[in-house]
Amino acid sequence: MTTQFDYRLAPRMSTVRPSPFAAVLRLAREMEARGVSVLDLSIGEPDFRTPEDVKEAGINAIRTNNTRYTLSDGTAEMKKAVAEKFRRDNGLEYRPDEILITNGGVQAMFNTFQATIGPGDEVILPAPYFTPYLSSITLAGGTPVVLQTRQEDGFVPQPEDILAALTPRTRWLVLNSPANPSGAVFTSEQLRAIADAVRSHPRLLVLSDDMYETIRFTDGPFVNIINVDPTFKDRTVILNGVSKAYAMTGWRLAYLAGPSALISGIAQVGFSSAFAPNSISQAAAQQALIGSQNHTQVQSDSYKTRLAIVIDLVKDIPNLSFGRCDGTFFLLVNCKSFIGLSMPNGEVIRDDVDFVLHALETQSIAFMPGSAFGSPGYFRISFATSEAVIREAMACLRVFCATLDATRTTSHLQTING
Repeated sequence: MTTQFDYRLAPRMSTVRPSPFAAVLRLAREMEARGVSVLDLSIGEPDFRTPEDVKEAGINAIRTNNTRYTLSDGTAEMKKAVAEKFRRDNGLEYRPDEILITNGGVQAMFNTFQATIGPGDEVILPAPYFTPYLSSITLAGGTPVVLQTRQEDGFVPQPEDILAALTPRTRWLVLNSPANPSGAVFTSEQLRAIADAVRSHPRLLVLSDDMYETIRFTDGPFVNIINVDPTFKDRTVILNGVSKAYAMTGWRLAYLAGPSALISGIAQVGFSSAFAPNSISQAAAQQALIGSQNHTQVQSDSYKTRLAIVIDLVKDIPNLSFGRCDGTFFLLVNCKSFIGLSMPNGEVIRDDVDFVLHALETQSIAFMPGSAFGSPGYFRISFATSEAVIREAMACLRVFCATLDATRTTSHLQTING
């Protein structure tokens, strides 16, 4: 007799839906296992190497046996480096008790929502959004209020739309600039207008996701909502890290800065889940923040060059469009005009996920569907790869779109002749 065990998951898991990411990655890996070379423009990861001085700092931590638990909120040295970074780059002052070190940006956002929101609390989340935000909010018992931004506005949330989304239950407003996946960079004027719109809402806190701060293609310094309105410092938590700026995605190290009352609560969640951040990664990240910053500009300049290539090539493909991109290493492309068309084999492109999957199957090019970011009808191109790969992938994309356009033409002629 076989024992029947109960494998039911907790009710909260019903709020988590499989991401379209999974379907794309699964198919890409299956193709690679069959020996197919995939042109991968899907992954949001720098193709640069971690700087040598940063790697050496990590290696030295191992050699000197700096491999034990640290304080759950991070080492004093790492906090000092973060404080110096804020002072140097952002003109902001934070005390050690206002800084928290975490095992990556996703843990930072997850712990923030776990510590601060409960059932029925609402989080205004502009779309397109970084995918883990949605599950982090729902797993904390909150309600994501997805605010659709518009291509014609450069995917920047508009103050009047934020105002319309505010309710007495609103707890957080997420502001991500430069934004993944749209590449939007908020100007001082736009941030000031947002601040004015939400200022009178007493419960509202702001999560300023500055993870792509160093990857900008506009002139002038980086600004967040505190820079344009210092009164927001008492109601804003800044999320930043080393993954994108220093090509350290695998080191899993990020940090938060904000009011000590919030930071201490978020730290307690971290203590209960991960106990403490990685000691070796902290030693490396400390060097990244206090060492030479020249390579961040080199990387940003390289991404800017690649973006220009992508834009020129996408512009040359009929029936695709895109909004303004001023930062990150992503371009969000509108493929709505291809939805409803048929492949030569008769399969219909029902949505952006189909568009991406069929492009992968037929042309061996991997993108990410916009539905994964709350923006159906779009797909994301990552240009964190070589110029050669970009050019080859865009040539394949052109062929794929031309194939669909041919079925569009055929269908039109059949309609006329019918």
